[in-house]
Amino acid sequence: MKKVWMGLFALLVFGAAQADDRVVEKPLVAQSLDGFQAEAGAIRTGMQPGGRYEFLKADDRSRVEARLNTMQALLQANATQNDLNTRDKLALVNAQEEVNGILKHNDSNRLVCERRSPVGSHIPVTSCRTYGEIEEQRREAQKGVSDMSQKWRSTPAGN
Repeated sequence: MKKVWMGLFALLVFGAAQADDRVVEKPLVAQSLDGFQAEAGAIRTGMQPGGRYEFLKADDRSRVEARLNTMQALLQANATQNDLNTRDKLALVNAQEEVNGILKHNDSNRLVCERRSPVGSHIPVTSCRTYGEIEEQRREAQKGVSDMSQKWRSTPAGN
């Protein structure tokens, strides 16, 4: 009986840890100005180093910021989303969908799977990694190349 409880406890702990590892489908659902400001703050925090969206490219980051500013202006001019006229409501929804699409694609927890045949084999193998792991490995590889290049340039000729 003790083993069953330990197993259930481990499953609950593992499940709780996994809840934070899921991709956020819709990080932004602008219903009111107060709710939007909380969500926008969480998104901006997530775009910082170490955050869920830290691997955003500069142009995607600026697009997200521009859409957040547009949405804030629309919501500040009206009390809630229901007070918006049709044109403004459409602009709000389009901006929201663009932000959600960019963030979902750049979520560090998004799983990316590849199916390849290893060298020397014709049997394909599927391997899955998170977008964050892929980007971290890419950064480390670029840093390694940069370090080697810098070391090579600083070494005097003939040594």
